[in-house]
Amino acid sequence: MEDRIPVIIDCDPGHDDMVALVLALGSEKLDVKAITNVAGNKVMEKVNRNTLNILNYCGVDHVPVAAGAERPIVREYARKDTDGCHGATGLDGFDFPKENPLRLSEKRAIEVMADVVRNSEKKVTFICTGPLTNMGLFLRAFPDLHEKIERISIMGGTCHFILTEPFMEFNTYLDAEATKIVFESGIPLTMYGYDVTYSVLYHEDFLEKLENIGNQTGDMMAKLLKEFMGLHNRVWIDLGGAPVHDACAVSGVIDPSVITKSEMMYVQIPLQSGPLSGATVCDYAHRSGKPANVEVVFAMDNEKFFDMVLKSASNLK
Repeated sequence: MEDRIPVIIDCDPGHDDMVALVLALGSEKLDVKAITNVAGNKVMEKVNRNTLNILNYCGVDHVPVAAGAERPIVREYARKDTDGCHGATGLDGFDFPKENPLRLSEKRAIEVMADVVRNSEKKVTFICTGPLTNMGLFLRAFPDLHEKIERISIMGGTCHFILTEPFMEFNTYLDAEATKIVFESGIPLTMYGYDVTYSVLYHEDFLEKLENIGNQTGDMMAKLLKEFMGLHNRVWIDLGGAPVHDACAVSGVIDPSVITKSEMMYVQIPLQSGPLSGATVCDYAHRSGKPANVEVVFAMDNEKFFDMVLKSASNLK
């Protein structure tokens, strides 16, 4: 097997996190060293349950899973547990087995992150698909480990796809202080925001392809994504299809050629009270005079992306 890229996935499953996890865990190019959870899509108890259920059902029992931050660093946890496109459980649409032998690590998320990074022979890539609380805390707690991080790949934010409070992109908005820490860390950062993720949509034909894989991972994904399409298009916006936001941030780590258009630019995170508090304000006109700190992705090869998802799903149970 070729030399694989060591990664840590920081997530809050979530239907799109589910696809991100399947894509990463089934990839022959990634070595998933740990999965850390953050309260975001739902509270920590539900997020932990969802992650362990996904791993168990896909036949993955070797990757440590750690619970992380239960609320943002400074702000309150601004999420009603009935909110959103993911239903009451955070992963509605599939009945997972009631018995699950998998258990959480006894260590907290940032401890597990530190152990992996410290002990890795190669630089580690972080893939963050939830609020950036764990990542911000880790960067502040372990400044000596920054040089051992290859890149941070995040799903979050927007550039031209302008939204203001309370409708802005959830992951970067929920913990603005953590987002600011990550964006100003000096570590290479790639942002897959709404500008790209709402151009990468699945439709009914993709659900059929998942079913046709013939394994239980594909069946689980088809049922969950069918449910998510209905929830998303009813709660948010009806696009005919639906996005799998978080998986985009995984795909570019597996194969950077899946990105067909991106641009380096300066992105700042305002914290002062107002409609842009927690927004990703992108200098797309390059007029600020400040050095670019983020690679902002605008377009992807959709066919290649969905082929990658199908291949990974077929490699699991």
